[in-house]
Amino acid sequence: MDTRNTSPENAQRASPKSNRPLAGVILIVIGSVLLAKQMHLDVPRWIFSWEMILIGIGLFVGARRSFQPGGWLVPIAIGTIFLLQDEFLGYEYRHFFWPVIIIGIGLYMILRPKQNRWERGYTTENSSDDFVDSSVVFGGVKKKIITKNFQGGRIDNIFGGTDLDLMQADFTGTIVMDFNVAFGGVKLVVPPHWNIKNEATAILGGIDDKRPIVQADDHNKVLILKGTVMFGGLDIKSY
Repeated sequence: MDTRNTSPENAQRASPKSNRPLAGVILIVIGSVLLAKQMHLDVPRWIFSWEMILIGIGLFVGARRSFQPGGWLVPIAIGTIFLLQDEFLGYEYRHFFWPVIIIGIGLYMILRPKQNRWERGYTTENSSDDFVDSSVVFGGVKKKIITKNFQGGRIDNIFGGTDLDLMQADFTGTIVMDFNVAFGGVKLVVPPHWNIKNEATAILGGIDDKRPIVQADDHNKVLILKGTVMFGGLDIKSY
């Protein structure tokens, strides 16, 4: 029996937190706020702002990542910056706001660690890594996975695009890929005979398997899709 995909390390790494409770909490909060507004209760105007949407998306993705440093911090930072400027800073302080922000960004660029796993630009790279861990924020990345012991992965895609080519990859057993997509798109290219089970949740987004129909799926290769697609799309293709 092949046990490559059942080791404790791989099982822990490839088993993301369930997204249903988090999605349920988000819907409850949104519904409660809308209900309060319909009842003419005093709901702050900024609750319905685009800045709060960004902050909410960042918190959702961060919660699924156990709030480990990553791309989810970017939408929170952007939403917080503009929310502070528009709603909470007095007029006498606003002319200092953006110079301070620009100085802060410059200091970060100078002092940040050399290794930064956030993906930028739109580069193509071949990878023999068994596990894919990628965060894309306001950019794009193309990855071609060629390992024959693929173990799954995690993809965070916020306001960006991710192309993941698994046509040359291989595995045996059951693996999991966790997707957090918000205001962006992910293209997943896999062999047509892989058995894909979609357990991801789409919230005002779509998950579409566009592979050609084959006679029978390979039940020795089960790829489970988990995560959340919000205001974006996950396309599964083959060639």
